Amino acid sequence: MSPQSVETRVDRLEERVTALEQLPHRLDVLTLEFSQFRTEVRDEFSAVRQEMRDQGDAIRKDLRAEMREQGETLRAEMRDLAGTLRGEMAQLGTTLRGEMAELGSSLRGEMQELGQSLITRMMVLHEDVISRIALISEGRPRPSGRRKPRKK
Repeated sequence: MSPQSVETRVDRLEERVTALEQLPHRLDVLTLEFSQFRTEVRDEFSAVRQEMRDQGDAIRKDLRAEMREQGETLRAEMRDLAGTLRGEMAQLGTTLRGEMAELGSSLRGEMQELGQSLITRMMVLHEDVISRIALISEGRPRPSGRRKPRKK
């Protein structure tokens, strides 16, 4: 490399100093742009947060409404089912009462028949006992008067 002339060196030095003098201005511009960028990002994040909050509120509201609607539908279905069950139970109760009444009548009849049969058997046995006692009495002499007291 050849030695540079002082003039060339001074020119280059002046160019560098000029470029360095512009640096603070450029830094100020960059700082301003960065600050604006930060503000925009902050605003956008805030907007996104707000949108998410709004959407969450809307979803909650929709879910509550849907749950309320489903609850009302379920309650109505349960009321209908309860009415149907009550009707069926009443019908079954009536049928059961009728069957029990028939069974009671039947049992009463059977019990009366068995009672009559028992009375008849008891009468026969009673007559048999009486006749046996009469037979036994015929074979013994009749006591005259009073009975003698037994000795101990």
